[in-house]
Amino acid sequence: MPYDFPKSPVVNVSDVFFRTVAGVFGGGFGSLVLLIGVLLSGTFASSYIAAVEVGVHPFIVFIALVISYVAILVSSLASLTFFYYTDKERYPFLLSTLSHVFWLITIVFLVSTPLSLLLSLQSFESLSIIALILMGVCTIFSVLAMEIVSDSRHLLLVLYSSAVAIFAFFLVMLILYLIFNTTSYLLPMALPFCWGSFGFWQGTFEKTYQWLYELYGKDFLNADERVGSDYVKEQRMKR
Repeated sequence: MPYDFPKSPVVNVSDVFFRTVAGVFGGGFGSLVLLIGVLLSGTFASSYIAAVEVGVHPFIVFIALVISYVAILVSSLASLTFFYYTDKERYPFLLSTLSHVFWLITIVFLVSTPLSLLLSLQSFESLSIIALILMGVCTIFSVLAMEIVSDSRHLLLVLYSSAVAIFAFFLVMLILYLIFNTTSYLLPMALPFCWGSFGFWQGTFEKTYQWLYELYGKDFLNADERVGSDYVKEQRMKR
């Protein structure tokens, strides 16, 4: 059946479940890279920890940002690949998507590195918070890139679901931070939860939107749809 959302294919609860699982597994690859990177760099970087009496040595910050970059990149590429296999009709251009996401995440880190270095020199907590923010930002860009490459007509729906997903991610991270009073336990679980959140909310929004389409028979969030005064203006221009 050709992809013609919201008419078809029907989004089921199982689709929401598999997309959530795909996000969790994809994020898990990034967490694995993060843990391995921390273990490998710990001994090498320990000599720099005592180099400053207050704050974090710039070399430590740089190493941490490099590890974060690799972890976020791996989790994004893995999650998007799993999303592709959950719905090949919707995402036909996997290699194009992955190449764009690679460059997007690389550019985000290159542009943000000076600011991240300055903000992270005070404490390890600041460094962890910067890493969490970069995770959220890169995930949004990755999801939007996949939709744009696939020529989605419902980018607005993806934006709405992404907004809820990113706020849910940061809210849960804040709650866990208040419980544990440290960010040390957050980073390993952050990437799986972040991608799982995006997978869950995107599937949930699509299922809800499909139900509204069946109820009202109108595709409100289609990119070609015009409402209100915009619709009147477009009709006049056609005449």
